Amino acid sequence: MDKLTVIFDIDGVIVDSEQLHFDVLRTVAAEQTQHFEPQQLIGLSLEETLSYIGIPPKQQPSVSAQVIETYKAKLAKKYLRPGVTELINLLEQRHVPFGFVSTAPRDLCLANINLLGLLNPIKLIAGNDVKYTKPHPEPYLTMMTQLKANINNTIVIEDTDLGISSAYDAGLRKIYAWPHQLSTGQSYHQATAIINHLDEIVDLAKLKN
Repeated sequence: MDKLTVIFDIDGVIVDSEQLHFDVLRTVAAEQTQHFEPQQLIGLSLEETLSYIGIPPKQQPSVSAQVIETYKAKLAKKYLRPGVTELINLLEQRHVPFGFVSTAPRDLCLANINLLGLLNPIKLIAGNDVKYTKPHPEPYLTMMTQLKANINNTIVIEDTDLGISSAYDAGLRKIYAWPHQLSTGQSYHQATAIINHLDEIVDLAKLKN
């Protein structure tokens, strides 16, 4: 059988960061965010978010830079979701290939991933690595190529319908939704199943056998 591969979303999966992102936006763009709730922005790239809340295009580069620097300054290990470090350590021990797919800019992705303290080089597709971000399938198709993964033996862990749609349209069918406090508006209708803890992935992938 072809080797198992695991692909993680980052925001909302590796780190419980959706509220932090929104708090940073409220700090940097208080006027534009006063009528929005964090649930409305889940799954959007930073560029899409700034457009959605009404930041003029000419101001977006400077606002984006402020958001990134403020976010990185506030980020801490306490934002890692339960069981993430343990699962990734287990994947490394079992030599299971894994990667990360996100709509966020690469430097934000790396800031989040650095919380894991990984020693080996990572596989990452960030929002600015592709022409089309989620829900387009390009990010997952690109990651599958990088990992040389078998589409039938790849597990995806996502927290948004946009991310799940991206993986589904890339042909993946082992897509697991992992909800959090701000994901209540997601339907997860294209997900294979909804999990409550990453131990379920360990069991599904038979990583402890």
